[in-house]
Amino acid sequence: MRRRIITTGIWVAIGLLTMTHVYSQKSAPVDPMSEGSWVISAGVGPGTHLFGNGYGFGPGFKFFFENGTWQLGPGVLTMGGEVGFSFFSDYFEPGYRETWLNFMFGARSAYHYGWKVSGLDTYGGIPLGIGFSAYTFKDYPGRHSHQPVFPYVGAFIGASYFFNDHIGLNGEFGFNVTYANIGVIYKLR
Repeated sequence: MRRRIITTGIWVAIGLLTMTHVYSQKSAPVDPMSEGSWVISAGVGPGTHLFGNGYGFGPGFKFFFENGTWQLGPGVLTMGGEVGFSFFSDYFEPGYRETWLNFMFGARSAYHYGWKVSGLDTYGGIPLGIGFSAYTFKDYPGRHSHQPVFPYVGAFIGASYFFNDHIGLNGEFGFNVTYANIGVIYKLR
């Protein structure tokens, strides 16, 4: 009985892998981003220090959406928006601690180049918006805080690989909420 369950499980796994491979090979779009396409993505990576002294390490989370707005040569120019968040904390010595909680909201534009490779999308772009930071520090005399507002500007390059018409993996590098992030991307149309 146990051997039959294991054998059945192995065959089910092989069948699922085969179906996934065949499905992804048949339906991955040649140029995933085209005029009129809509995508949304969520990613995580090491956050950028948009405010503060640059010490410490913290996670960053980014959510974005884009629309293929104009066909421009072999590629597409997109317009969209993004929301990001990063958190940092640093202990300098006993009794002294700093924390930053950054929120960024902005518009983004990117140029997606058409390589004519099934499922591959590469791009580069810029975000522009506004950021808010909740900065606190605790030292020996007490706790202090302030909430600065700052311009949010950056640059990024990225790539997506779509397994089928709708779902893929996405990665970006640059100075844009995170220094680098990896996540999932979903093509609405």
